[in-house]
Amino acid sequence: MKKLNWKNVSAMLLATVCAVPLIQSCSKTPDNNKGPETPVTPKAYAIFVTVGNASSSENYYTLTAGDLMKDTLLSPVNSGVEPDNITFWVDIYSAFNGGNFYYTQDGNIISKQRIVNGKYKEIGNIVAGADSWQLGMMKTVFNSSGLNFLSWEAKYDPATDIIEKNLYIVDTTGAMTVKSKNAIKFPVPTYKLYRDDGKELDKKDIAITPTSFTIRDGKAFVGFYYDWVTKIDTAYMLAFDYPALTNVKLLKDARLGHVSGAWYASSSSFTDDNGDYYFTTISKDKKYGLLRIKKGATEIDPTYAYDLKDLGDISSIASWGSYAGIDHHAYLKDGLAFLGSYIIDVRNKKVIKDLNSFGLGKVQNTMDTYTENNNDLYVVLKTDDARWFIAKYDVTANTLKRGVEVHSGIKGISRIGRLY
Repeated sequence: MKKLNWKNVSAMLLATVCAVPLIQSCSKTPDNNKGPETPVTPKAYAIFVTVGNASSSENYYTLTAGDLMKDTLLSPVNSGVEPDNITFWVDIYSAFNGGNFYYTQDGNIISKQRIVNGKYKEIGNIVAGADSWQLGMMKTVFNSSGLNFLSWEAKYDPATDIIEKNLYIVDTTGAMTVKSKNAIKFPVPTYKLYRDDGKELDKKDIAITPTSFTIRDGKAFVGFYYDWVTKIDTAYMLAFDYPALTNVKLLKDARLGHVSGAWYASSSSFTDDNGDYYFTTISKDKKYGLLRIKKGATEIDPTYAYDLKDLGDISSIASWGSYAGIDHHAYLKDGLAFLGSYIIDVRNKKVIKDLNSFGLGKVQNTMDTYTENNNDLYVVLKTDDARWFIAKYDVTANTLKRGVEVHSGIKGISRIGRLY
């Protein structure tokens, strides 16, 4: 596990950020204050940015804004809020909900933090055994039970020929308390898996990779694939009772490829206002598709398969043999969903708009997709001259407008969220 020194920002990083005008000082905001703290008026929104490059350590900052559509320039220098004890994996094994940021530290700690008076403050944490990855959060779902997440660790049970991966349910109403930790039972594949060197993969080494996760109507659904080396063009989905984890059922569909997405925070699935659950697939030739499970059903709908091959690769890093790409899909309203840079009518299988066609910049993939009122979709744009903007797409008006600009010295923006 790679660790970063968050008390020292690299000279190269600061030189890059400071090279642009309008920045008066490049000293970091002090971590300690002498005397009593002056209360800071909270801002409504958070923009999570990454700074760094291949020759320097990455650093993570949260920029706050009262209005995402204001014509202003934000920079991590002096105004960026930096969490303490953040690791390289902060963007991957993390979640943001209700103004709270949850992230895994070295796989055995999950810290709950929020911004208080302009600084991150830990509200609570849960701890597992040292040198474990039990608390490495993969897919997450927040519901009335709290934070639900799939653990990184998987264990093969030779007695039952089952691969077990734990589902944690964590009470997050105050600090953090583990309510339950129970194993989801994945069947071992009937076909052989192979390593990079061509040798057969041992069952105990099979890595279950969840790509989508939802909970609805007393059932949980986990889209997954067994291994990213072996080329199997079949979508697998596990359905089971929630929270009992009983009545496990394996769903399979070979029409459009395997389930798309990676194991971390990004979402490759969504539920519409009819209660129908949609999830994306990707084929061997990197073409996307869309399948669904109807409300109340525990079978993949045999009457629905939306081939998105004409859109090409809607994920920035989608490739067979990698992690099938970062997906950031979100449901909006009236059958419209956001996939890649596209607004799509998923019920009628029709592309409504490519947001890149507005000419304001290219939509950047993020870990989360932030929406308001099921109508206002906030996206990250990057222009040809490397300027970064937050933009709002109005679903009803079918318009895209740029708002806050983020300093061009950053490496990327992982998510947008609401603080309160």
